[in-house]
Amino acid sequence: MTTSSPDFGRRPVLDRITWITYIQISLFAFFLYGFGATQALLRDEQGTSRTVASLHATVFAVANVATGLLIPRLIERWGRGLVIRYAIIVMSIGIAVYTAPFGLTASLIGTALVACGGVSLIATANAFVLDYQGTAGPAALTQANALAALFGFVVPLVIGITTAVALGWRTGLWALIVALIISEVFRSRQEHTPSIERAETPSVTQPVRAEKVQMPRRFWWSLAVVALLLATEFTLTLWSADLLRERAGLGPAAAAASLAAVTGGMFFGRLYGSKLAQTWSVDRLLTSSILVALAAFAVAWLSINPWFILAALFIVGLGISVHWPIGVSRAVASSGGLIDRASGLSSVAAGAASGIAPFILGALSDSIGFHSAFLIVPILLATALVLILAKPVKSNEPIVG
Repeated sequence: MTTSSPDFGRRPVLDRITWITYIQISLFAFFLYGFGATQALLRDEQGTSRTVASLHATVFAVANVATGLLIPRLIERWGRGLVIRYAIIVMSIGIAVYTAPFGLTASLIGTALVACGGVSLIATANAFVLDYQGTAGPAALTQANALAALFGFVVPLVIGITTAVALGWRTGLWALIVALIISEVFRSRQEHTPSIERAETPSVTQPVRAEKVQMPRRFWWSLAVVALLLATEFTLTLWSADLLRERAGLGPAAAAASLAAVTGGMFFGRLYGSKLAQTWSVDRLLTSSILVALAAFAVAWLSINPWFILAALFIVGLGISVHWPIGVSRAVASSGGLIDRASGLSSVAAGAASGIAPFILGALSDSIGFHSAFLIVPILLATALVLILAKPVKSNEPIVG
């Protein structure tokens, strides 16, 4: 027996399969924010420079791009459910390799595997949520990412505490492997829905392979916005701990734990943002959030007081909280109904940008100093704002069809 997609307007329907999908998205976020929190610790352990350490972000990005390009074909061939299952397996193997104490090569290989599995999971789950929830898709995806931000809030604290009490930063990531496997066991026992099993075609009457259909020009502008916004988020999660170490004099464990200021802000921002997404247009929500993030970042960058920096980073988290879910929703709304392809290409754009921007920041930090190099963040945000204002998406743009 199958169930049909809910159709209750712009308020998400929180049934069992939706909750399981939210949790799986959040488990990837647990690694992603843990990845940022562990970079400074891993760099100290391996004795590498910021430039060399930033290769982890570059490898993640390359694997992200390659996987994102393959996602539409994989979904068409296997269906969304099977893609998610394989993604969980690959991601679990990758975490085990990343946390193995075998030096830089192992951590880079593990990063690549986690990226392949995680991006497959996120792109497929995002497409499912937007398809399954219909007009409530942007609000639902923001809800999913609110839960993801809660997981992101917890993981820096876990890593900071386990490092401080000598359990080691790897403990929390090992627990994540168990959680991923349990989540997939529960998902496999649910009723299969048409939205999670079917492969995408551009129309009912014309079953052409989705990747052969031209994406609308407006989609590519929206995709550029996604890339800029995700470059900002990834840069902040990877390097905010260094801002606190350099400007406020915090130790490695405290700085790693204090990343929870950003992820905590993202959690509360997405909780409220999911409600705003039910009434505000995607452009209004993104424009407002970028302005908040720009103002708060200025305070964090100028301050040397750790409490001021933490408070400002919390507000930065509030500002950037809706960038990924609403940015992806905006791109999908511009795709002419090619949901899986739009979701996959959003992961490609995010991966490319999130690899390039942190690497540039790492290289600039080694040459002109971290504090000056961190100004890449407002440059990215301002460029995204200009594109949103120059190439708006209509507020009544449908997510599908």
